[in-house]
Amino acid sequence: MAQVDYNKAARLGEKEYHICVASGQYPYLPVLDELLSHVEVEAQVSLGLVEIPINQIVGTYSAGRTTAFARNFMPILDSSSEFATKWSQLYDALAEEGLRDPIKAYEFNNKFYVMEGNKRVSVLKFMDAVSIEGTVTRVIPKRTDDPECRIYYEFLEFYEATQVNYLWMTKEGGFRKLLELTGTEPGEKWSEEKAQDFNMLYTFFAAEFEAKAQNKIKITAGDALCVYLEIYGYEKAKEKGQADFKKDLSKIWNEILMYNNPESVAMVLHPTEESQRTALTKLFPVGTPPLKVAFIHDSSVQNSGWTYAHELGRKYIQDVFGEKIIASCIERVDGDSADDVFEAAIEAGNKVIFATSPKLCAPSLRAALDHPEIKILNCSMNNNHKTVRSYYLRLYEAKFINGAIAGSLISEGNIGYLADYPISGTTAEINAFALGVQMTNPRARVCLEWSSVKDRDWREEFRKKEVELVSGRDLNATVSENREFGLFRFLENGEHQNLAMAVRHWGKLYEELLRSVMRGGYKNDDAISGTQALNYYWGMSADAVDVIYSRNLSAGGIRLLRTLREGIRSMEINPFTGPIYSQDGCCRCEDGQTLDMKDIVNIDWLAENIDGYMPELTELKEEAIELVKLQGVKQNNENTGNSR
Repeated sequence: MAQVDYNKAARLGEKEYHICVASGQYPYLPVLDELLSHVEVEAQVSLGLVEIPINQIVGTYSAGRTTAFARNFMPILDSSSEFATKWSQLYDALAEEGLRDPIKAYEFNNKFYVMEGNKRVSVLKFMDAVSIEGTVTRVIPKRTDDPECRIYYEFLEFYEATQVNYLWMTKEGGFRKLLELTGTEPGEKWSEEKAQDFNMLYTFFAAEFEAKAQNKIKITAGDALCVYLEIYGYEKAKEKGQADFKKDLSKIWNEILMYNNPESVAMVLHPTEESQRTALTKLFPVGTPPLKVAFIHDSSVQNSGWTYAHELGRKYIQDVFGEKIIASCIERVDGDSADDVFEAAIEAGNKVIFATSPKLCAPSLRAALDHPEIKILNCSMNNNHKTVRSYYLRLYEAKFINGAIAGSLISEGNIGYLADYPISGTTAEINAFALGVQMTNPRARVCLEWSSVKDRDWREEFRKKEVELVSGRDLNATVSENREFGLFRFLENGEHQNLAMAVRHWGKLYEELLRSVMRGGYKNDDAISGTQALNYYWGMSADAVDVIYSRNLSAGGIRLLRTLREGIRSMEINPFTGPIYSQDGCCRCEDGQTLDMKDIVNIDWLAENIDGYMPELTELKEEAIELVKLQGVKQNNENTGNSR
């Protein structure tokens, strides 16, 4: 019987051999010795006895037996050969007794190359075994900037915490993201129970993923699992069976396909002709009931300037549309209650839902997947989900103007900038302000402080640096007694003088989007995005961003403000026009060129005239950590997109 099985295996080997030859690939087993001759090795580390995933054994350590196997480890020598006889005998032994002795192998880039036991691996691959025990030596390449090498070094961190070697990521940040999604704390080592729970989850998930993917996409099961856990969460995923994963994967498949799309986000920079066009089938019969719109906030108006600004937008559209809409709001929605809140809003008849915080992105997506007939939008940057559209404002345009005004008001010295969180969008605002300062005063320095950094008093830091002008928070909640917002000047009597302020007109954005829904043009924007996620990223050209000023601003400052505002509004002036240099002296934009919008969104550097830095997660206050994990520049700087 074993001889019959050898012949079957040999036919598989011959088939693989001919496929490789026809496609110009090396038809035999890759040889690690040859691969390492082109690689600078950092170290070799003994891992001891390891459970090796069979599908990750890809080659042999030396060239001695490589031509006995095709690239898929199936034998290709004649059935009358001594090799064939030994292979057949080994097949019988493994079928009757199982594997007794572990193989010896080397691991390189999480792929395994056999030193002793090539025939055992060949037989077990033919028998569709899942894994094999082996004594493994890890070969660690010298760290380089090559993306594959950087991913491997992330894998080493992941392996140190989990001892998991059976999954791979195609994208930088993937392994770290998976640790975060599984609730693994820095420095934590997985217990045997946690490893078993994860193994069971991954086994079920990977089986359904591979059945659906059919090797037709480059995304790995590890990549897909990250997408899945971002949507459904690890604790809930552990409770699901294989049938649940099959159902869920069908629902979120488009989200998974976008994971490695190099142009995953399409940015719409102002209202489009498509969205303004009325659908031919759209009718407005007399007596049409009002459109019900829900605003879901994670904070309250009383304690959050961010929520207060969105509530101004909600009240604006209620005034604009009158009886044509009913716009309600739900405040203080957290992760535990979010799913129920979205379901209740939908059951109440709301056809459009605006979730005004990045923290509500996952529940927004879950609700949209369950209710594709409801239009759900999330206020966030770099949202690469096809099912939910996102929106944000180009406040950096107004910050650039404020920076130019600030630079014109001092002859020399320091200007303060108080930022909230190191997230996408904020870094563009900081740099735009600094570039505005540089335009009117090349000698001035911008001192950057963060309100979200713990155990640090930004006022005291500005005092030490003799800062007189400060760009502070944009808007405070109505109950706040603190009026240090916008661009203001510290006065000698301890008070301050407001000069100008960047303003977000969320109501303008909400108005246009709702008009698009009412006229039936909302769906036409899908023609812009195609298979991409759609992000609305509006600014002065859409009247969604502005700068207002006080009577304390000089006539010259007012003229400068108006000139720059008109230039930006007409899109004749771009704040990110080169030359632009970062703190490390690197040229980020050549003279006369402008940064692409995707590069502006993903800025993870600071301009050369800024004194300060972007804080690490461990430096932040507790209330800032969740948001930075979701939208932090270091998490999101891999996303790219086009713009319109």
